Amino acid sequence: MHEIYCCAFSPFDLKCSLASMTAGARLLRVSAMAFFLTFLCVGCAKNAPQSAPAVPAPEVMVFDFQTRTMPEYLEVTGRINSVFVVDIRSRVGGYLSKIFFRDGQFVRKGDPLYEIDPRPSLAKLAESKGTVEKLLGERRFAEIQITRYEKLISKGAASQQELDAFRAKLEENTGSLTSARAQQEFNQLNLDFCTIVSPIDGQVSRTQFQIGNLINQDQTTLTTVVSIDPIFVYFNVDEPNLVRVLKTTRSTSPSNGIFTGQLFIDVGLVDDLERAYPHRCVVDFLNNQLDTQTATITMRGRLDNPHDPNPDHPKPPLFRSGMFARVRLPLGQPAQRLLVPETAIASNQDRKILWVVDTENVASTREVLVGQKVGTWITVQPTDPGKPFGTSDRVVVRGLQRCREGKPVTPKLASAEIVLLNTLPIGEAAIPDDTRPDDP
Repeated sequence: MHEIYCCAFSPFDLKCSLASMTAGARLLRVSAMAFFLTFLCVGCAKNAPQSAPAVPAPEVMVFDFQTRTMPEYLEVTGRINSVFVVDIRSRVGGYLSKIFFRDGQFVRKGDPLYEIDPRPSLAKLAESKGTVEKLLGERRFAEIQITRYEKLISKGAASQQELDAFRAKLEENTGSLTSARAQQEFNQLNLDFCTIVSPIDGQVSRTQFQIGNLINQDQTTLTTVVSIDPIFVYFNVDEPNLVRVLKTTRSTSPSNGIFTGQLFIDVGLVDDLERAYPHRCVVDFLNNQLDTQTATITMRGRLDNPHDPNPDHPKPPLFRSGMFARVRLPLGQPAQRLLVPETAIASNQDRKILWVVDTENVASTREVLVGQKVGTWITVQPTDPGKPFGTSDRVVVRGLQRCREGKPVTPKLASAEIVLLNTLPIGEAAIPDDTRPDDP
Protein backbone atom coordinates (compact mmCIF):
# COMPACT_ATOMS: atom_id res chain seq x y z
CA MET A 1 0.00 0.00 0.00
CA HIS A 2 1.12 3.44 -0.76
CA GLU A 3 0.71 6.31 1.68
CA ILE A 4 -0.83 9.56 0.44
CA TYR A 5 0.87 12.69 1.76
CA CYS A 6 -0.84 16.07 1.78
CA CYS A 7 2.22 18.04 0.94
CA ALA A 8 3.34 20.41 -1.71
CA PHE A 9 5.22 19.02 -4.72
CA SER A 10 6.24 20.15 -8.13
CA PRO A 11 4.87 18.80 -11.44
CA PHE A 12 8.31 17.35 -12.18
CA ASP A 13 8.24 15.30 -8.97
CA LEU A 14 4.75 14.06 -9.85
CA LYS A 15 5.88 13.01 -13.30
CA CYS A 16 8.90 11.11 -11.97
CA SER A 17 6.90 9.34 -9.33
CA LEU A 18 4.26 8.23 -11.81
CA ALA A 19 6.94 6.92 -14.16
CA SER A 20 8.50 4.72 -11.49
CA MET A 21 5.18 3.15 -10.46
CA THR A 22 3.22 0.34 -11.98
CA ALA A 23 0.06 1.07 -13.92
CA GLY A 24 -2.27 0.14 -11.01
CA ALA A 25 -0.28 2.15 -8.56
CA ARG A 26 -0.22 5.09 -10.91
CA LEU A 27 -3.98 4.95 -11.31
CA LEU A 28 -4.49 4.82 -7.59
CA ARG A 29 -2.10 7.71 -7.06
CA VAL A 30 -3.78 9.87 -9.68
CA SER A 31 -7.26 9.16 -8.24
CA ALA A 32 -6.12 10.11 -4.76
CA MET A 33 -4.55 13.27 -6.06
CA ALA A 34 -7.78 14.24 -7.91
CA PHE A 35 -9.90 13.61 -4.81
CA PHE A 36 -7.56 15.68 -2.67
CA LEU A 37 -7.59 18.61 -5.09
CA THR A 38 -11.38 18.51 -5.31
CA PHE A 39 -11.71 18.51 -1.50
CA LEU A 40 -9.21 21.31 -1.23
CA CYS A 41 -11.08 23.47 -3.75
CA VAL A 42 -14.40 22.90 -2.05
CA GLY A 43 -13.06 23.64 1.45
CA CYS A 44 -11.21 26.76 0.39
CA ALA A 45 -13.97 28.15 -1.78
CA LYS A 46 -15.66 31.29 -0.43
CA ASN A 47 -19.34 31.91 -0.51
CA ALA A 48 -20.33 34.46 -3.14
CA PRO A 49 -21.44 37.79 -1.52
CA GLN A 50 -25.22 38.23 -1.43
CA SER A 51 -26.68 41.71 -2.18
CA ALA A 52 -28.50 43.31 0.83
CA PRO A 53 -32.23 44.14 0.33
CA ALA A 54 -32.91 47.80 -0.48
CA VAL A 55 -34.09 49.87 2.56
CA PRO A 56 -37.05 52.11 1.66
CA ALA A 57 -36.66 55.83 2.25
CA PRO A 58 -38.35 56.96 5.50
CA GLU A 59 -41.74 58.58 5.16
CA VAL A 60 -42.19 62.17 6.36
CA MET A 61 -44.96 64.74 6.11
CA VAL A 62 -44.17 67.97 4.32
CA PHE A 63 -45.94 71.23 3.56
CA ASP A 64 -45.25 74.18 1.32
CA PHE A 65 -43.84 77.42 2.67
CA GLN A 66 -46.54 80.07 3.12
CA THR A 67 -46.15 83.77 2.46
CA ARG A 68 -48.24 86.63 3.77
CA THR A 69 -48.17 90.40 3.58
CA MET A 70 -48.14 91.47 7.21
CA PRO A 71 -46.40 93.92 9.53
CA GLU A 72 -43.73 92.96 12.00
CA TYR A 73 -44.97 92.68 15.55
CA LEU A 74 -43.53 92.88 19.03
CA GLU A 75 -45.13 90.49 21.49
CA VAL A 76 -45.01 91.44 25.17
CA THR A 77 -46.92 90.61 28.32
CA GLY A 78 -49.11 93.04 30.18
CA ARG A 79 -51.63 93.48 32.96
CA ILE A 80 -55.24 94.60 32.82
CA ASN A 81 -56.21 97.31 35.31
CA SER A 82 -59.44 99.15 35.95
CA VAL A 83 -59.62 102.83 35.15
CA PHE A 84 -60.89 103.54 38.69
CA VAL A 85 -60.20 101.51 41.83
CA VAL A 86 -61.82 103.04 44.92
CA ASP A 87 -61.44 101.89 48.51
CA ILE A 88 -64.70 102.63 50.33
CA ARG A 89 -64.07 104.19 53.75
CA SER A 90 -66.45 105.91 56.12
CA ARG A 91 -66.01 109.65 56.56
CA VAL A 92 -67.64 109.49 59.98
CA GLY A 93 -67.13 107.18 62.91
CA GLY A 94 -69.88 105.04 64.35
CA TYR A 95 -71.57 101.68 64.27
CA LEU A 96 -72.54 100.04 60.99
CA SER A 97 -76.34 99.83 60.83
CA LYS A 98 -77.22 98.87 57.21
CA ILE A 99 -75.70 97.21 54.12
CA PHE A 100 -77.49 97.96 50.84
CA PHE A 101 -75.70 95.69 48.34
CA ARG A 102 -74.90 92.07 47.61
CA ASP A 103 -71.29 90.97 47.36
CA GLY A 104 -70.11 91.35 43.77
CA GLN A 105 -73.05 93.48 42.70
CA PHE A 106 -72.83 96.00 39.85
CA VAL A 107 -73.58 99.49 41.10
CA ARG A 108 -74.13 102.94 39.68
CA LYS A 109 -72.64 106.19 40.85
CA GLY A 110 -74.63 107.41 43.85
CA ASP A 111 -76.10 104.03 44.80
CA PRO A 112 -76.10 103.56 48.62
CA LEU A 113 -73.69 100.96 49.96
CA TYR A 114 -73.64 101.34 53.77
CA GLU A 115 -75.29 103.33 56.53
CA ILE A 116 -73.57 104.37 59.75
CA ASP A 117 -75.96 104.89 62.69
CA PRO A 118 -77.15 108.47 62.00
CA ARG A 119 -78.64 109.30 65.40
CA PRO A 120 -75.53 110.92 66.93
CA SER A 121 -75.15 113.07 63.82
CA LEU A 122 -78.82 114.03 63.92
CA ALA A 123 -78.45 115.18 67.52
CA LYS A 124 -75.40 117.29 66.72
CA LEU A 125 -77.17 118.83 63.75
CA ALA A 126 -80.17 119.74 65.90
CA GLU A 127 -77.84 121.29 68.49
CA SER A 128 -76.09 123.41 65.87
CA LYS A 129 -79.43 124.56 64.48
CA GLY A 130 -80.48 125.69 67.99
CA THR A 131 -77.25 127.67 68.36
CA VAL A 132 -77.93 129.44 65.07
CA GLU A 133 -81.48 130.32 66.13
CA LYS A 134 -80.21 131.67 69.45
CA LEU A 135 -77.66 133.90 67.74
CA LEU A 136 -80.27 135.14 65.30
CA GLY A 137 -82.44 136.19 68.24
CA GLU A 138 -79.53 138.03 69.85
CA ARG A 139 -78.84 139.77 66.57
CA ARG A 140 -82.39 141.00 66.21
CA PHE A 141 -82.31 142.36 69.80
CA ALA A 142 -79.00 144.15 69.15
CA GLU A 143 -80.37 145.76 65.98
CA ILE A 144 -83.48 146.98 67.87
CA GLN A 145 -81.36 148.44 70.67
CA ILE A 146 -79.11 150.25 68.24
CA THR A 147 -82.13 151.83 66.53
CA ARG A 148 -83.59 152.86 69.91
CA TYR A 149 -80.39 154.41 71.26
CA GLU A 150 -79.78 156.36 68.09
CA LYS A 151 -83.13 158.11 68.68
CA LEU A 152 -82.41 158.66 72.36
CA ILE A 153 -79.00 160.17 71.65
CA SER A 154 -80.53 162.68 69.26
CA LYS A 155 -82.81 163.81 72.13
CA GLY A 156 -80.00 163.75 74.68
CA ALA A 157 -81.63 160.96 76.68
CA ALA A 158 -78.80 158.40 76.27
CA SER A 159 -75.02 158.38 76.12
CA GLN A 160 -72.87 157.49 73.10
CA GLN A 161 -71.14 154.77 75.14
CA GLU A 162 -74.32 152.77 75.47
CA LEU A 163 -74.90 152.95 71.72
CA ASP A 164 -71.33 151.80 71.01
CA ALA A 165 -71.78 148.84 73.36
CA PHE A 166 -74.78 147.56 71.38
CA ARG A 167 -72.97 148.09 68.08
CA ALA A 168 -70.07 145.98 69.41
CA LYS A 169 -72.46 143.24 70.46
CA LEU A 170 -73.96 143.23 66.93
CA GLU A 171 -70.54 142.80 65.34
CA GLU A 172 -69.68 140.05 67.82
CA ASN A 173 -72.97 138.36 67.02
CA THR A 174 -72.17 138.47 63.30
CA GLY A 175 -68.96 136.48 63.85
CA SER A 176 -70.60 133.99 66.21
CA LEU A 177 -73.47 133.47 63.77
CA THR A 178 -71.05 132.74 60.90
CA SER A 179 -69.24 130.16 63.04
CA ALA A 180 -72.52 128.57 64.16
CA ARG A 181 -73.76 128.28 60.59
CA ALA A 182 -70.47 126.62 59.56
CA GLN A 183 -70.86 124.13 62.41
CA GLN A 184 -74.43 123.46 61.29
CA GLU A 185 -73.21 122.79 57.75
CA PHE A 186 -70.46 120.51 59.07
CA ASN A 187 -72.98 118.53 61.12
CA GLN A 188 -75.24 118.30 58.08
CA LEU A 189 -72.33 116.87 56.07
CA ASN A 190 -71.62 114.32 58.80
CA LEU A 191 -75.27 113.29 58.68
CA ASP A 192 -75.06 112.91 54.90
CA PHE A 193 -71.83 110.94 55.26
CA CYS A 194 -73.66 108.42 57.43
CA THR A 195 -75.02 107.06 54.14
CA ILE A 196 -72.03 105.80 52.12
CA VAL A 197 -72.65 105.79 48.37
CA SER A 198 -70.69 104.49 45.40
CA PRO A 199 -68.53 107.23 43.85
CA ILE A 200 -68.33 105.50 40.44
CA ASP A 201 -70.11 103.07 38.13
CA GLY A 202 -68.63 99.62 38.52
CA GLN A 203 -68.64 96.43 40.52
CA VAL A 204 -68.42 96.23 44.28
CA SER A 205 -66.33 93.64 46.07
CA ARG A 206 -67.42 91.73 49.16
CA THR A 207 -68.07 93.63 52.36
CA GLN A 208 -65.32 93.45 54.96
CA PHE A 209 -67.59 94.30 57.92
CA GLN A 210 -71.05 93.26 58.98
CA ILE A 211 -73.80 95.17 60.75
CA GLY A 212 -72.93 96.13 64.32
CA ASN A 213 -69.20 96.66 63.82
CA LEU A 214 -67.56 99.90 64.97
CA ILE A 215 -66.22 101.83 61.99
CA ASN A 216 -63.34 104.26 62.43
CA GLN A 217 -63.47 107.49 60.51
CA ASP A 218 -61.26 107.56 57.35
CA GLN A 219 -59.39 104.43 58.44
CA THR A 220 -61.58 101.35 58.02
CA THR A 221 -61.83 100.00 54.44
CA LEU A 222 -65.31 98.60 54.10
CA THR A 223 -65.09 97.32 50.51
CA THR A 224 -63.69 98.19 47.08
CA VAL A 225 -65.42 99.36 43.91
CA VAL A 226 -63.71 99.04 40.51
CA SER A 227 -64.84 100.44 37.19
CA ILE A 228 -65.62 97.94 34.45
CA ASP A 229 -66.05 99.66 31.11
CA PRO A 230 -63.67 100.80 29.68
CA ILE A 231 -60.61 99.06 31.09
CA PHE A 232 -56.85 99.54 30.62
CA VAL A 233 -54.08 97.14 29.59
CA TYR A 234 -50.59 98.24 30.66
CA PHE A 235 -47.39 96.89 29.11
CA ASN A 236 -43.71 97.82 28.87
CA VAL A 237 -41.67 98.26 25.69
CA ASP A 238 -37.88 98.23 25.58
CA GLU A 239 -35.98 101.20 24.21
CA PRO A 240 -34.89 99.82 20.80
CA ASN A 241 -38.43 98.78 19.90
CA LEU A 242 -39.81 102.06 21.23
CA VAL A 243 -37.58 103.91 18.77
CA ARG A 244 -38.94 101.76 15.94
CA VAL A 245 -42.52 102.47 16.98
CA LEU A 246 -41.87 106.19 17.21
CA LYS A 247 -40.20 106.30 13.80
CA THR A 248 -43.07 104.42 12.20
CA THR A 249 -45.79 106.53 13.78
CA ARG A 250 -43.94 109.78 13.08
CA SER A 251 -43.92 108.91 9.40
CA THR A 252 -47.61 107.96 9.30
CA SER A 253 -49.31 110.09 11.97
CA PRO A 254 -49.97 113.82 12.28
CA SER A 255 -47.18 115.95 13.68
CA ASN A 256 -48.88 116.55 17.03
CA GLY A 257 -47.72 113.26 18.51
CA ILE A 258 -47.87 109.52 18.45
CA PHE A 259 -51.19 108.83 20.11
CA THR A 260 -53.79 110.34 17.83
CA GLY A 261 -55.98 107.25 17.64
CA GLN A 262 -53.76 105.72 14.96
CA LEU A 263 -51.70 103.19 16.90
CA PHE A 264 -53.60 99.98 17.57
CA ILE A 265 -52.56 96.91 19.52
CA ASP A 266 -53.96 93.38 19.61
CA VAL A 267 -54.64 91.76 22.96
CA GLY A 268 -55.09 88.14 23.98
CA LEU A 269 -55.81 86.58 27.35
CA VAL A 270 -54.29 83.55 29.02
CA ASP A 271 -56.51 81.19 26.98
CA ASP A 272 -55.18 82.56 23.68
CA LEU A 273 -52.81 79.64 23.19
CA GLU A 274 -52.79 79.99 19.39
CA ARG A 275 -51.77 83.66 19.61
CA ALA A 276 -54.82 84.83 17.66
CA TYR A 277 -55.04 88.13 19.63
CA PRO A 278 -58.81 88.55 19.15
CA HIS A 279 -59.19 91.90 20.94
CA ARG A 280 -58.06 95.18 19.38
CA CYS A 281 -57.76 98.54 21.08
CA VAL A 282 -56.09 101.89 20.66
CA VAL A 283 -53.04 103.06 22.62
CA ASP A 284 -53.97 106.18 24.57
CA PHE A 285 -50.97 106.68 26.85
CA LEU A 286 -47.19 106.70 26.60
CA ASN A 287 -45.24 107.52 29.74
CA ASN A 288 -43.12 110.68 29.72
CA GLN A 289 -39.85 108.93 30.59
CA LEU A 290 -38.13 105.56 30.53
CA ASP A 291 -37.29 103.52 33.58
CA THR A 292 -33.50 103.83 33.73
CA GLN A 293 -33.15 100.56 35.63
CA THR A 294 -34.95 98.41 33.06
CA ALA A 295 -34.62 100.64 29.94
CA THR A 296 -38.34 100.24 29.28
CA ILE A 297 -41.28 102.61 29.01
CA THR A 298 -44.89 102.03 30.02
CA MET A 299 -47.65 102.13 27.44
CA ARG A 300 -51.39 101.68 27.84
CA GLY A 301 -54.24 100.50 25.69
CA ARG A 302 -57.91 101.27 26.26
CA LEU A 303 -60.22 98.24 25.90
CA ASP A 304 -63.98 98.20 25.62
CA ASN A 305 -65.46 95.88 28.23
CA PRO A 306 -69.24 95.74 27.70
CA HIS A 307 -71.50 93.96 30.17
CA ASP A 308 -75.15 93.73 31.15
CA PRO A 309 -75.98 93.57 34.88
CA ASN A 310 -79.64 92.75 34.23
CA PRO A 311 -80.39 89.70 36.43
CA ASP A 312 -82.84 88.34 33.84
CA HIS A 313 -80.16 88.00 31.15
CA PRO A 314 -76.82 88.88 32.74
CA LYS A 315 -73.73 89.38 30.61
CA PRO A 316 -70.61 89.56 32.78
CA PRO A 317 -67.61 91.54 31.58
CA LEU A 318 -64.79 89.62 29.92
CA PHE A 319 -61.88 91.62 31.31
CA ARG A 320 -61.17 91.90 35.02
CA SER A 321 -58.59 94.01 36.81
CA GLY A 322 -55.37 92.09 37.43
CA MET A 323 -55.71 89.71 34.49
CA PHE A 324 -52.64 88.57 32.56
CA ALA A 325 -52.60 89.74 28.94
CA ARG A 326 -50.53 89.16 25.83
CA VAL A 327 -50.04 92.26 23.72
CA ARG A 328 -48.99 92.42 20.08
CA LEU A 329 -47.62 95.79 18.99
CA PRO A 330 -46.90 96.58 15.30
CA LEU A 331 -43.32 97.70 14.67
CA GLY A 332 -43.32 98.55 10.99
CA GLN A 333 -45.15 98.74 7.71
CA PRO A 334 -46.62 95.56 6.16
CA ALA A 335 -44.11 93.46 4.22
CA GLN A 336 -43.84 89.98 2.74
CA ARG A 337 -43.16 87.34 5.38
CA LEU A 338 -42.27 83.68 5.01
CA LEU A 339 -44.08 81.34 7.41
CA VAL A 340 -43.81 77.68 8.40
CA PRO A 341 -45.69 75.61 10.99
CA GLU A 342 -44.14 75.96 14.42
CA THR A 343 -43.80 72.16 14.61
CA ALA A 344 -41.29 72.32 11.75
CA ILE A 345 -38.75 74.22 13.86
CA ALA A 346 -36.00 72.02 15.28
CA SER A 347 -33.09 72.98 17.51
CA ASN A 348 -29.41 72.23 17.15
CA GLN A 349 -27.91 73.48 20.40
CA ASP A 350 -28.58 77.24 20.26
CA ARG A 351 -29.53 77.28 16.58
CA LYS A 352 -32.92 76.88 14.91
CA ILE A 353 -33.09 74.66 11.84
CA LEU A 354 -35.58 73.41 9.27
CA TRP A 355 -35.54 70.11 7.43
CA VAL A 356 -36.14 70.96 3.77
CA VAL A 357 -36.99 68.46 1.01
CA ASP A 358 -35.96 69.42 -2.55
CA THR A 359 -37.35 68.29 -5.90
CA GLU A 360 -35.31 65.06 -5.74
CA ASN A 361 -36.81 64.19 -2.34
CA VAL A 362 -33.49 64.63 -0.57
CA ALA A 363 -33.60 66.08 2.97
CA SER A 364 -31.19 68.72 4.16
CA THR A 365 -31.02 71.13 7.10
CA ARG A 366 -31.25 74.90 6.80
CA GLU A 367 -30.37 77.20 9.65
CA VAL A 368 -32.97 79.94 10.11
CA LEU A 369 -33.82 82.93 12.25
CA VAL A 370 -37.31 82.80 13.72
CA GLY A 371 -39.55 85.82 14.06
CA GLN A 372 -43.05 86.48 15.28
CA LYS A 373 -45.74 83.86 15.78
CA VAL A 374 -49.01 83.96 13.87
CA GLY A 375 -51.37 81.40 15.33
CA THR A 376 -49.52 78.08 15.15
CA TRP A 377 -47.21 79.43 12.43
CA ILE A 378 -43.97 81.36 12.76
CA THR A 379 -42.02 83.63 10.44
CA VAL A 380 -38.55 82.51 9.40
CA GLN A 381 -35.64 83.72 7.33
CA PRO A 382 -32.44 81.91 6.28
CA THR A 383 -29.38 82.93 8.26
CA ASP A 384 -27.45 83.12 5.00
CA PRO A 385 -29.24 85.64 2.74
CA GLY A 386 -27.24 84.33 -0.21
CA LYS A 387 -29.00 80.97 0.04
CA PRO A 388 -32.73 81.60 -0.09
CA PHE A 389 -35.23 78.80 -0.10
CA GLY A 390 -36.05 77.28 -3.47
CA THR A 391 -39.42 77.83 -5.08
CA SER A 392 -40.20 74.10 -4.93
CA ASP A 393 -38.70 73.39 -1.51
CA ARG A 394 -40.99 71.83 1.07
CA VAL A 395 -40.55 71.85 4.81
CA VAL A 396 -40.85 68.74 6.96
CA VAL A 397 -43.61 69.13 9.56
CA ARG A 398 -43.73 65.55 10.91
CA GLY A 399 -41.04 62.91 11.10
CA LEU A 400 -38.12 65.27 11.67
CA GLN A 401 -36.28 62.57 13.64
CA ARG A 402 -36.29 60.29 10.57
CA CYS A 403 -34.44 62.76 8.38
CA ARG A 404 -30.71 62.44 7.70
CA GLU A 405 -28.55 65.03 6.00
CA GLY A 406 -28.36 64.33 2.24
CA LYS A 407 -30.47 61.16 2.45
CA PRO A 408 -33.66 60.58 0.43
CA VAL A 409 -37.07 60.55 2.06
CA THR A 410 -40.59 59.70 0.98
CA PRO A 411 -42.55 62.96 1.32
CA LYS A 412 -46.28 62.95 1.94
CA LEU A 413 -48.21 66.21 1.74
CA ALA A 414 -49.72 67.11 5.13
CA SER A 415 -53.34 68.18 5.22
CA ALA A 416 -54.42 71.71 6.11
CA GLU A 417 -55.93 70.35 9.33
CA ILE A 418 -52.61 68.90 10.45
CA VAL A 419 -50.70 72.17 10.03
CA LEU A 420 -53.67 74.28 11.26
CA LEU A 421 -53.64 76.42 8.16
CA ASN A 422 -56.77 78.22 9.39
CA THR A 423 -54.71 80.01 12.07
CA LEU A 424 -53.00 82.13 9.43
CA PRO A 425 -54.39 85.64 8.93
CA ILE A 426 -57.63 85.62 6.97
CA GLY A 427 -58.05 87.90 3.99
CA GLU A 428 -54.35 88.35 3.28
CA ALA A 429 -53.49 86.83 -0.06
CA ALA A 430 -50.48 84.57 -0.32
CA ILE A 431 -47.53 85.81 -2.32
CA PRO A 432 -46.43 83.70 -5.30
CA ASP A 433 -43.65 81.25 -4.50
CA ASP A 434 -41.21 82.89 -6.87
CA THR A 435 -41.28 86.09 -4.80
CA ARG A 436 -40.60 84.67 -1.38
CA PRO A 437 -39.12 87.12 1.11
CA ASP A 438 -35.86 86.55 2.93
CA ASP A 439 -36.81 88.19 6.21
CA PRO A 440 -39.64 87.67 8.68
